[in-house]
Amino acid sequence: MTKSVEKQKVLKERSGHLEIIGETQAKLLLFRQGWNPYSRFLDVDKVDLILRRSNGERTEYREIQVKYRRLWEGKEQQRWESDLFSITAWFPAAKDAFASHRSGLFVMFIFGYSDRRIEQDVLIFRSRDLHKLIQASPLHKKGGEDRALFISKSRSNSKWYVRLTRQKFTKIDATTCIDVTKYRNNYAILG
Repeated sequence: MTKSVEKQKVLKERSGHLEIIGETQAKLLLFRQGWNPYSRFLDVDKVDLILRRSNGERTEYREIQVKYRRLWEGKEQQRWESDLFSITAWFPAAKDAFASHRSGLFVMFIFGYSDRRIEQDVLIFRSRDLHKLIQASPLHKKGGEDRALFISKSRSNSKWYVRLTRQKFTKIDATTCIDVTKYRNNYAILG
């Protein structure tokens, strides 16, 4: 094992749980948007962070579920994927993970590369919107109900997409992907 590879391995072992990295990054980004983020001691009701913001006499609250996902790029992707997408993240999602919608619940995706760089783009979804995307996603395993949510960034125009199939395809269109670019860095969705 080379010293560089060994150093990376030690760094990964010391860096803590990846969700903590994602939550810390989310706190910094949300603070820059005027929110005061608080961590939950227990992960109850899919809530990692509670946001608070005061506008004069009115105080607003939002709940955030943070999803930190590793990005796969270049040779880590299948050849056909890398022709269409510069990066891809995925996660297995229970079919009904966000079926019971709460108006104040949002899901924030923080993306990181294998070398721990953080992608500048984050995606912020209303829980109801993410539920619809999960329903449209392909099955995670044959015979199961869980879904595989593939989130990819287009190589040609830097738009973000949720893929509708696990199968190989040659072009991005309404039968293969859903454009989710409107959720990119969309802090305004929080109100």
